[in-house]
Amino acid sequence: MTRPPAFTDPPHDAPVLVAAARWRDRCLRKDGSVFTDRPLWTSENVGYLIRYFAENLDEGDGGFFDKLERQLAPAPGSAKQLAAEMFWVMYLILIPRSMHPGTKRRQIRMVWEWSGEPLPDVPKQLEEALDEGIIHPGTAYNTHRWREFLYFIRAMESWKSLAGPEREIRLTQPWAFAKWLLDLDDSGNRQLRHILCYLLFPGHFEPVATNYQKRLIVKAFRKKQGQDPDQVDYGDRIAVDRELQMVRERHVGAGAPPDFSFFEEKQRSVWQTDSPPPPVHTKPPTSDNDDDWYKKRFGEARVWALAPGAGARHWDEFQREKIIAIGWDEVGDLKEYPNREYIHAKLREVYDATNPSNNSLACYQFAYEMSPGDHVIVKQGRALLLGHGVVESDYEFDDSRSESKHTRRVRWERVGRWSLPKDRWLGTKTLTDSSGDPEWLRMAVELMGDEPPPPPPPPVEPYTSERALEDLFMDAPQFHDIVDTLARKMNIVLEGPPGVGKTFIAKRLAYRLIGFKVPERVRMIQFHQSYAYEDFIQGFRPRDDGGFELRDGVFYTFCREAAQDPDKRYVFVIDEVNRGNLSKIFGELMMLIEADKRSADYAVPLTYSLDGEPFHVPDNVFLIGMMNTADRSLAMVDYALRRRFAFVRLTPAFGTDQFSDFLLKAGVEEDLVNRIVDRLSELNRKIREDRKNLGPGFEIGHSFFCPRDEDEQLDESWYKTVVRREIEPLLREYWFDRPEYVDERVRDLLA
Repeated sequence: MTRPPAFTDPPHDAPVLVAAARWRDRCLRKDGSVFTDRPLWTSENVGYLIRYFAENLDEGDGGFFDKLERQLAPAPGSAKQLAAEMFWVMYLILIPRSMHPGTKRRQIRMVWEWSGEPLPDVPKQLEEALDEGIIHPGTAYNTHRWREFLYFIRAMESWKSLAGPEREIRLTQPWAFAKWLLDLDDSGNRQLRHILCYLLFPGHFEPVATNYQKRLIVKAFRKKQGQDPDQVDYGDRIAVDRELQMVRERHVGAGAPPDFSFFEEKQRSVWQTDSPPPPVHTKPPTSDNDDDWYKKRFGEARVWALAPGAGARHWDEFQREKIIAIGWDEVGDLKEYPNREYIHAKLREVYDATNPSNNSLACYQFAYEMSPGDHVIVKQGRALLLGHGVVESDYEFDDSRSESKHTRRVRWERVGRWSLPKDRWLGTKTLTDSSGDPEWLRMAVELMGDEPPPPPPPPVEPYTSERALEDLFMDAPQFHDIVDTLARKMNIVLEGPPGVGKTFIAKRLAYRLIGFKVPERVRMIQFHQSYAYEDFIQGFRPRDDGGFELRDGVFYTFCREAAQDPDKRYVFVIDEVNRGNLSKIFGELMMLIEADKRSADYAVPLTYSLDGEPFHVPDNVFLIGMMNTADRSLAMVDYALRRRFAFVRLTPAFGTDQFSDFLLKAGVEEDLVNRIVDRLSELNRKIREDRKNLGPGFEIGHSFFCPRDEDEQLDESWYKTVVRREIEPLLREYWFDRPEYVDERVRDLLA
């Protein structure tokens, strides 16, 4: 059964589908090209991608395209051009919310130009196709781009091995094509498989890019249409696609418009609702007094009982960090799943569980039903209560944690150990909504002591990873790795050339480590050649009335403040850390800042201490240093300090999606964005290659081209002003003995 021509979701003359048809006819039926008249989609070029990418995967550091460029460097230009056209196919489906059209074009052009040739002018409809897109497949499609690209290459390897008649059968018989494509999907989870089926056969397949969503739609609509949802083999992905087509036809037959989308709010509400049945209570009905007590004590808030890991092993951390958390980390961010059924299916897949009903309910309730203002009672096993607190934040998936990454902030009101009567023991579930049992709650709260809780402090918005990464030209995994390093080592140095955003990143690292944007717990200073121990730690200073007095330095004072607040993290930031005489400034603290020396056991009397009182750096103080690698006047960092700090190298972000998207959103024209990226990347390449005088530590950073609030006209004149007033003077300092060479580089930038 095929979809009638009237079903136009979107219309078959939509730019995306017109472009897909061009790809089908020129590249799948033949061995041609989307952009040129040359043969690119050949088995030979696919073979080069197999050899240099598929069989040479790079799991090291660096961004996807940086590694891909290195991998494809030995391949001929035609193979690189094929890779560019493959990305064009992969990006066709993406709406601007998933990837900005300018970013799509820039990446395609970048990969094409690795061949040494400029990207040719393409027909208007191909440009329009990149502008529009059709769906948002979710963040995983971009995050796992290398997996999708690998799958695409393997699929094309198989396709090019088919004889002409076999190809034609698959291009004219949608279910034959779907079966062939499914047989290549080893994991069963490649989103590109769904996307290719839709692009080539929009009359038979829905623009839905996940198995989960297709199953949910079929189940919900079959039930709505009076069909038995359990009569479909959901393990047969082609059967699900066929049934999805029939669901659409029945829905249209019942009066839905022919061009409806399953993602419209009206249709989406059918299959994305998740209203779990109310909890079943086996206790007898409660008295009015208990209900009245609950309303007076908790109002409209809910009360949850939570186990902090097996044997309450996370309880100390929960108290210290003022959080609650649950496990099942392999599921990832729970907000990526629209309802409990999604989470349930993922738990089954990841943990090979037959029916993880309690676990999926715990995950769903923790992420979606628990709210700020709710109360949580912490338990150990069935018989022991450990504490009571108030939830203060929304759900966050904190990937910087080593385990139990699903978190919420909590204000603890009671902490202790209270044994429950045996007839009031709790169940063994990780998370239980106890709101429906006010009789038990009244007993538990009275057991723990029910004095009125102290008034809550003013709410502070949590500083989440998502907030930290806003306008930060860095991938989430890289940022989380730096946060992890800071938490583990306790001392890091951000090093890099001018303009890579060291100060900007340092503050965001500090707030993310703390968990909140609290400037009073972050202190920043700058070292210089005259900076001394007396400024940093302690020393004698002249008084206004003559004589000298002992004064505490900025770091000593900061450590004393942190020591008075041991449950909270404090971050000390040092700019230009390599400008000072580090051994002279740190003195005996060179040992005390080590991560394993942060206790009173290692306390020592300070040089100027009058009473010999020992001093140590508390374990809630973290240090972030910043170092400009292009300053020729500075000596190498003291090796004793280098051993005590982890060094994180920051590089220019001209080649990142985030930088291009930032400029496009700021109002910079796409052509100018491409010029900035291309010309500064080329300039930095020349700087890197000048190993004799310069090198990677002297590259030009991206922040020179981050507009300020007062920059109103982000046009050619703005670009030229930055080049003339900021970049050119730096280049003349770099190549002070080669003025003609600098003139040539400036002309390249302004051409």
